[in-house]
Amino acid sequence: MTKSIISWTVFGSFLISTVPVFALNLGNLQGATRANFLSPNRLTEFCVIPKKWPAGVYAKKDIETESELCSYDLYTNMGICPKYNSTNPGVLLLKPTPEFPKKSIDASSCVTSRLPVKTEAKFKQSISCSYTPSILSYYQISRILGGAGRVPVAVIRTMDRKVHEQLTQKAVKFWSGNSKNENAYFWREYAKAHKAPSRNLDLFDSTTTQVFGALSDNPKKEEKYTEVNGKGDYSTRYQRFLQQPPFKRVSNSASARDLAGSSEFSQIAQTVVQLKDLGDMILLDTLLNQQDRIGNIHYKFYWYYNDPSNPSKLERAKSDAEWKDGKLIIPAKETQAMAGRQAALVKEMLLKDNDCGIIKENMMRQFEVLQKVRHFSYTTYSLFMQFERQLRTQDGRNYFANELLYSEKDFARLIDNASAARDILLNSCRSGSLQFDADLENYLPGAPQMSRSCEI
Repeated sequence: MTKSIISWTVFGSFLISTVPVFALNLGNLQGATRANFLSPNRLTEFCVIPKKWPAGVYAKKDIETESELCSYDLYTNMGICPKYNSTNPGVLLLKPTPEFPKKSIDASSCVTSRLPVKTEAKFKQSISCSYTPSILSYYQISRILGGAGRVPVAVIRTMDRKVHEQLTQKAVKFWSGNSKNENAYFWREYAKAHKAPSRNLDLFDSTTTQVFGALSDNPKKEEKYTEVNGKGDYSTRYQRFLQQPPFKRVSNSASARDLAGSSEFSQIAQTVVQLKDLGDMILLDTLLNQQDRIGNIHYKFYWYYNDPSNPSKLERAKSDAEWKDGKLIIPAKETQAMAGRQAALVKEMLLKDNDCGIIKENMMRQFEVLQKVRHFSYTTYSLFMQFERQLRTQDGRNYFANELLYSEKDFARLIDNASAARDILLNSCRSGSLQFDADLENYLPGAPQMSRSCEI
């Protein structure tokens, strides 16, 4: 990578990079595995699965999803469309069906809400509020912290610049006559970048023949976590977040049992899961300079329960519960399956929008949110303290540069944020103001009560 000076243009609420941060040499993209794809212009595109952090906690499903993302061929098994919603001018990968094949997807207007196909993945680059290393590192750091935030899997992907330019023109045409829309503005900016690729090496590789970015899995059937986000003006979103009942609970010094009003597993489970989710989110966003979290928090329903034959073991299962006309409908087969168990249906937080980080304004630090947290997962605490030490090694520096495309300035920001977070959590623990009561397995009947040391 070759470094250069970066400057910024302001549009609406976002900063746009106008000078390249580095020139990416595609030959240096190796990762753990790399898949190659041939474009119609005879260019070799790449999908790279970054190497794993040695102490990371990666589920079998994570590994499968990484491989699946790198099996998506933009010219055979996936339809491709420009992304029109929100401010990010990304590319959507849609799965063809026999009734609606790839040819039909590609030829459509790409108003995806009208298409009878599902979006399987999103391909985003460093434009608008988005920054490729942010998407990549949210996934990896989530797993380093034991799955914090349940961040979707992300890999590195490239795309033939000429093919991407065709999608860009399609988006510009779609938005023609609508000059005030932010998404329209950024697609026009992308069109300008295509005309001068050598001046936009934050979007294009060093040969200027390919676009590069992060390809991330697209969750389905998630809901907006309104009780955490709140509702209101964008400019005061963080002030609003601090006044919502969920944050009031995580910043309250009362015990989790008192906050839930019960010590029964079925009653306390949602409170404890939410306490952990909030603490994990606040730590992640503190580490990664997240600017645009509030309003972009989601959830999905899951069952937490114990096995009667092993009552001290916590189990988890996906639920098909859904809201209909304001009423939560739980499938009868799920209710029957949970009968006779210590069980609770809970909202699990999902952090699926993670592109607006690293080089952005650190809103969690600005509002000193981590300092206000009074409930935290000891699992997350332990993993973070170990990570913070490992991060300061040469191996840590090399990992983030080689696998997640960090510049020296990016890594310096991460080091500074991690050091600040360590000091905050350690001081809160030593002062006795931080309670390690946000791990649900500790609330199962007969769970051992263990001491928690601040020093790890």
